[in-house]
Amino acid sequence: MLSKARIAISILISLPLISCGGNDKKTEVITPVVEPQAVVVRNLISEQVGGLDNLKVPETNADLPQPLLDDGTPDPTFETTEAKRYLGKQLFHDPVRTVRLDAAKGGVIEAAGTGSCGSCHFGEAGSKAGMQFNFNVGGEGRGYTDAEGNFIPRRRPQLDILPRLRQEPLFVGDLMVDHLPTLTDVYEDDIGIPSIAIKDPNPGELLQSGRFDALDSVSRNAPSVVGAAFNNRLLLGGFAGEDHNSVRGLNPFNHPAQENIALLLLDAHRMLEAQSAELQRIPVYKKLFTDAFPEEAARAEQEDDLNLLINDKTILRATATFMRTVVTRNSPWDKFLAGDNNALTDSQLRGAKLFFTDPADGNGGAGCFSCHSGPMLNKQHNDPDVVGTGQFIEENFINLGLSDHPLQALNRHVRNDPEFRDDGRKEITLRDEDAFEFRTVTLRQIRDSGAFFHNGEFTSVKDVVEYFNNGVPQDSIAGNASTLSTRFTHPRGEGSEPGLGLSEDEINDLTAFINDGLFDPAFVTFDPDSTTDTFQLNERDLTYSLHRPDLETLGAVDGRVASGLPQDNNDLLSRRDLGIDPPLDVTDRLTVSLSKQSIVNDTEQQDTHIIHNTSDSMIDTHLIIVLKDLPDDVVVLQHNGMTENDEPYFRLFLQNGVITPGDGISHTIKLRHQDDSEITTPISYNLLMLSGQGNP
Repeated sequence: MLSKARIAISILISLPLISCGGNDKKTEVITPVVEPQAVVVRNLISEQVGGLDNLKVPETNADLPQPLLDDGTPDPTFETTEAKRYLGKQLFHDPVRTVRLDAAKGGVIEAAGTGSCGSCHFGEAGSKAGMQFNFNVGGEGRGYTDAEGNFIPRRRPQLDILPRLRQEPLFVGDLMVDHLPTLTDVYEDDIGIPSIAIKDPNPGELLQSGRFDALDSVSRNAPSVVGAAFNNRLLLGGFAGEDHNSVRGLNPFNHPAQENIALLLLDAHRMLEAQSAELQRIPVYKKLFTDAFPEEAARAEQEDDLNLLINDKTILRATATFMRTVVTRNSPWDKFLAGDNNALTDSQLRGAKLFFTDPADGNGGAGCFSCHSGPMLNKQHNDPDVVGTGQFIEENFINLGLSDHPLQALNRHVRNDPEFRDDGRKEITLRDEDAFEFRTVTLRQIRDSGAFFHNGEFTSVKDVVEYFNNGVPQDSIAGNASTLSTRFTHPRGEGSEPGLGLSEDEINDLTAFINDGLFDPAFVTFDPDSTTDTFQLNERDLTYSLHRPDLETLGAVDGRVASGLPQDNNDLLSRRDLGIDPPLDVTDRLTVSLSKQSIVNDTEQQDTHIIHNTSDSMIDTHLIIVLKDLPDDVVVLQHNGMTENDEPYFRLFLQNGVITPGDGISHTIKLRHQDDSEITTPISYNLLMLSGQGNP
């Protein structure tokens, strides 16, 4: 359909311009005004999705989707308020709550209070784990920076406290300390997700549980939190938000998906029933809960019972409120939708056009919008309420022919069934027509996610684009199922060649749009002028002395979460990752040998050291080499800084963040006298080796 402006241009082009002056008549040729390509693409997108408003993010948190009463007003039980959001954000990132451990089921008590919801959801990774394996309690580490300043997520099993469970690995990367994935329970007569305990007749006693064993691990890639408000089914199989009366639903309060997922994850991640007592001991949390839940606070005070204020229900309600507000609003895409013709680069603009062009039309499109539409690009374009929680439709779950996540090997092992497969949505509905289908997820902020699809096997957005472009299933079992989507295999229509048929340039353009056009820096790095909030607690959230003196008076410590613990994780490696604890002395784990010493121009000594890890454990993160016992008149060249004891040090960024046992690296140190005098006797010194990201 032509716009009015384009129709007007067409009319003007068809009419000659007549000027009357005496008897002279002239015909002038008018050069038509050509619309900018951004306007053309914007009009195309608008036509495809029924108007640009269907893609725009509400400007305030209060305008984001939330449950309503019959009269259209917010349900006060689930209403989004700033006090609830701030409390929920603190709770999400506070490890103080993970204290529900059961030694009888394999839990390791030393791991209590070391993880949080944020252990598998990092702002730097688009609110995902950033890696294929996701570990909460029983894991260690958060991530490290490389030489270019990039954040590299790195969380792994805490081998020094976890018992070894077997002698042979079950999958690539198996460290043999994990018995079951988090949401697998083993009863006397049944094995499955936690809902079987109340849905199946007499499953018997709970024998083993991934919710209580030594390592809290997830057998699917951690999904993004971005856009949670826009779905009424969450988790990749739609477990959260499923009606409690359905065959495998576990929603005892019949809550919306956001509150239900908060409840399910409290249960899954070592918090349910045990966390309240921990929070009730912290004055800062008493204040935050009072602010967020004034009616509950009044009843608690009247009856002198803090359990009425701080309990699992208020905790999950606050957590759900925070998750509802996790959105991005200021990506180049958002600016483009608002009318900025220069917001997207030429490549991103071409990628956006591909994204919103139906490949079946024969115009060379990719048609991504058929699955990724709405403000968060996580819903079907024809969803009855694409800008809200909407009417639930099963088409939001799709079989793309993918293989299992590696951790499903644990499920096959405990079931003694080599044919067991993760069948996605069918796990919840038990319907064959749902086999191997998984929920459509957001494409916002996924550039640095590091692991894609439910199996986490794809490591870049370009990998994903190429998978769709090929249209060939990765896995024979899921790929041969009747549920395999033809939108994946033959998006150009029945009888066409598989896949999208995009050129390499088109693949790069589509990747550029998804990678950078949909990326909002303020989600990662605090920008006080942005309407996008950081996913992590930021300077405004944690500088209580400036922004929340009422909380500082109650004991809140600047830079820490409300409990006083570090944000996200409280294991020793994470504390070093965050620079909270000083770097670890690893001198006795390393052997240092001088491989070459030379004197350059008689004034500069160059010593090349070979450093070997001779221990049985990895040297982590950064290796910091401190030069000790130097003569007073010696200057060290090109060092990275000075320690608190005024000793020069070098910071070495390790490949993959580690020196594994038996491996080594080399490093050259250059020295001279302050007066550039001749070096007649080699300068001597000692080396101290430290591991960590903080300053020594």
